Amino acid sequence: MILVVVLASGSLFLTNTSIHAEDLFRDRVAPILGHRCVNCHNSIDRKGDFSLQSRDDVLDSGFVEPGQPDDSELLQVLISHGGQKPTMPKSGEPLEATEVAAITDWIKAGANWPDGFTIEDPVVEGSDWWSFAPMVKPDINALMAVSRADVSNPIDAFILKTLAEQKLTPSKPAEPRDLIRRLYFDLIGLPPTPEEVEAFVIESQREPAGTKPSAYERLVDRLLASEHYGERWARHWLDVVKYADTHGYDKDKLRPNAWPYRDYVIKSFNDDKPYARFVQEQLAGDVLFPGTADGILGLGFIAAGPWDFIGHVEVPESKIDGKVARHTDRDEMVSNTMNTFCSVTIQCCQCHNHKFDPFTQTHYYNLQSVFAAVDRAERTYDLDPQIEKQRLQLADQLKSTREALETLNAAIRRDCGPELVALEKQIEELKPRAAPAATRPQFGYHSGIAPKQDVEKWVQIDLGREVDISKIVLRPCHDEFNNIGAGFGFPSRFMISGGITASDTTLHDVTAKDVPNPGLVPYEVELTNTRARFVRVTATRLAPRQNDFILALGELQVFDQAGNNVALQSVVMSLDSIEAPDRWRKSNLTDGIWASAGDEAAITQLADAQQQRQIILDRITSAERTAERERLGKEIASLEGQLKALPSGKLVYAAATHFTPTGSFSPTNGKPRAIHLLHRGNVQQPLSPSVPGTLPIQISSDLSISEAGHFNLPPNHNEGDRRAALARWITRTDHPLTWRSIVNRIWQHHFGRGLVDSPNDFGRMGTPPTDPELLNWLAIEFRDNGQSFKKLHRLIVTSATYQQSSVHNASNSAIDSDNRFLWRMNRRRLDAEEIRDSMLAVSGKLDTKMGGPGYYLFSLERAEHSPHYEYHKFDPDDPASHRRAIYRFIVRSQPDPYMTTLDCADSSQSTPQRNETMTSLQALSLLNNGFSLTMSKNFASRLSTEASSLSEQVTRAFQLISGRSPTQSELTELITYAGKHGIDNLCRVLFNLSEFVYVN
Repeated sequence: MILVVVLASGSLFLTNTSIHAEDLFRDRVAPILGHRCVNCHNSIDRKGDFSLQSRDDVLDSGFVEPGQPDDSELLQVLISHGGQKPTMPKSGEPLEATEVAAITDWIKAGANWPDGFTIEDPVVEGSDWWSFAPMVKPDINALMAVSRADVSNPIDAFILKTLAEQKLTPSKPAEPRDLIRRLYFDLIGLPPTPEEVEAFVIESQREPAGTKPSAYERLVDRLLASEHYGERWARHWLDVVKYADTHGYDKDKLRPNAWPYRDYVIKSFNDDKPYARFVQEQLAGDVLFPGTADGILGLGFIAAGPWDFIGHVEVPESKIDGKVARHTDRDEMVSNTMNTFCSVTIQCCQCHNHKFDPFTQTHYYNLQSVFAAVDRAERTYDLDPQIEKQRLQLADQLKSTREALETLNAAIRRDCGPELVALEKQIEELKPRAAPAATRPQFGYHSGIAPKQDVEKWVQIDLGREVDISKIVLRPCHDEFNNIGAGFGFPSRFMISGGITASDTTLHDVTAKDVPNPGLVPYEVELTNTRARFVRVTATRLAPRQNDFILALGELQVFDQAGNNVALQSVVMSLDSIEAPDRWRKSNLTDGIWASAGDEAAITQLADAQQQRQIILDRITSAERTAERERLGKEIASLEGQLKALPSGKLVYAAATHFTPTGSFSPTNGKPRAIHLLHRGNVQQPLSPSVPGTLPIQISSDLSISEAGHFNLPPNHNEGDRRAALARWITRTDHPLTWRSIVNRIWQHHFGRGLVDSPNDFGRMGTPPTDPELLNWLAIEFRDNGQSFKKLHRLIVTSATYQQSSVHNASNSAIDSDNRFLWRMNRRRLDAEEIRDSMLAVSGKLDTKMGGPGYYLFSLERAEHSPHYEYHKFDPDDPASHRRAIYRFIVRSQPDPYMTTLDCADSSQSTPQRNETMTSLQALSLLNNGFSLTMSKNFASRLSTEASSLSEQVTRAFQLISGRSPTQSELTELITYAGKHGIDNLCRVLFNLSEFVYVN
């Protein structure tokens, strides 16, 4: 029975009911409703438009008539009428007669619902599901003893046993030409050259039987030793963890330093890093392996998925949308961790207990607590440990100094008394009235972005003729970027000059000291005896924006002696500018449109109130406090300077607790946020506080975790201790999920389907393994044999099961049409990256340079605001884009249309298994896409240099495409086509051949 007592107001459902009726409800009725009804009929889902969770829900539904069971619809839908199955439950078996009798008795007794009871979602009992049970290694010696005499690989013993049970027969071995192509694509993702194919075929045919290592085994070892192996297998991993080079969501801004994590994954596979180390580095490498580059780079895993820029940077954490953004971010971290490493769907518990697995909301929010102090940001790596230590010390000093200054300012404000309180109240009331009356598409002029504040920027207008000027007015901008709002980009120091040339005469100079930000108050300069054709505004100290600095103005007005704005529609020139119509462009500076307040009088009142506030603060502040404020300000500037002076190191976008604040996005500095269990996942309804913990998986003698699943951490533990505890728990050698999950993923990418066909879900909504004993054996073998991916690959690909032909067998297909039991090898289509890489390889254009920032397959526009990724403007013949596809810059919201057509993974979600479709659009893309056309021409150019006659060129082309020579009839047909349409058009056709895009 799962019941939660909550505070409730109001009288009892019915008065004067007996204690017996209350006991009946508590002991019999509530458990029935909890386990059989509220999964669907709860206050959130409300299937059938009613809920049975609370007294008020039941009362409102009208489904129960106290004392009258025959008139109660609840009872009527639970009993059989005319021999028909009861209406409810819709799925599952009808209620037992004793259960129906209990509900009947309860209604007869008055349907008493005790005050304070709420029936919560049931918790699935027990952990006896196959994936939660301990791993037991099968007796492989006994299995091998009863297997065929020629069986030497344990994998084959398991498979043959299952095939015999299913009355299936294994297929014959594949031809050497098929095997080398299969191995190349599976292990390194590239096609073998025709010369490599021929050499392997000859070697395989000539070597004596029983040669060890065989030609095939030598080929396996050579490919596993190739650097391209890591590139191939990293791609599978990055699909699962949602890696991309942009944030996603609305603005989908660039993530220029995400790529070091991608390179870390490639290197980890090439280095054959033990899996436990690989996992631990990605969750807590900074804690468990301090002072190592990989310990930081691995944390790119936590930051790999989508991130809401607006919800973090432009909305404070104190606001509802800010809370939602950060809650969603932690949810992504939790789901990515548990989906990837344990293959469980804990994210289903965000709003309610898991419907199918033994996980609760408590478990979920305890896992959120593990990541409570973590955000996604750029952080340094590969630094001297002493420098990194110094950086952290300076960052802590800076934090404490800023806190001291804030404490001092707060004390000064308190001493100012009610006069200041009244003024600040007035300021808050005036702000909404002084806000812009409406959102306008034309914002104004925006300079280029500068990394430092004391950089000069200028913008000027040409009035077209000399004018006798009476007044110049600078209209500020309003932009909510980084929560700046009114006065966005208004310079801190500037001068206005003009005359026959823009710099003839200084008309106004405020370069000696900072000018207070005017908000939306127009900045007016009255002039006498001034004639000018050109007017220039030169900023000598720019306005802060977001770790950078700018000059921005909404409008520049110049009035003549008659009061006319003669600057309207004037030509605008500038040192630089951001052109992002309609928001920002030079012409906006003289278009007569600017951000104006809904209440013009409020602007002046607000400015006066803010000035008066400053006068009060200056009057109250003592000389000692003023000196202390100056000292703290200087110390802050000094510490910031020392931090900037340290070697910057390299940057990676990763999990971070210390970073430079950006707008509303500030670091926790290692202090975990308070995490609460949320009622139905609603951030506005926090319930009990959560503590760092994990799932109720039965693991023997685990002293690091309490019976409740909480990590046993000391009271004053560091933030990283939480992640370290989770990393150690996941990589325990007796963990039933971790080792099964990873070997299933490896198996899937060799055979096209995992032993478990739901690689991210080993729970009850997933699929059970086709061979649980083989899965257990592989998991334990991998775990106990150095956790070496390369050894596991070698074990799998040297099995006779893997080396089978993919030829169809009608008899076997009649029994197992989906080939679930592997009576043949599965034929597969190359994935999008393999197709692109292969086209580059056969055309002779593949650049095998490894690592580094991703290359663009688009023209990037408006990068400073909401980037536009213009794929149609990109030149596919650009040599920079001829590297392997794993190095391309991946955009979430606007993925490459060509790659998407070829079923490339969607980086906004985990893709443990790619779709494999066959559409006409794919054929058309391979035939007509700009990349295909360019590679066809490059392919034809290569052929012209490697072969002289048309016949030789066609033969060479076919060999490069398929790994074999064409038959005589194929050659004749292809020569005819090439003679009629040209060799480059023949290459387009060859890119569409099944032998090119499929692996047997």
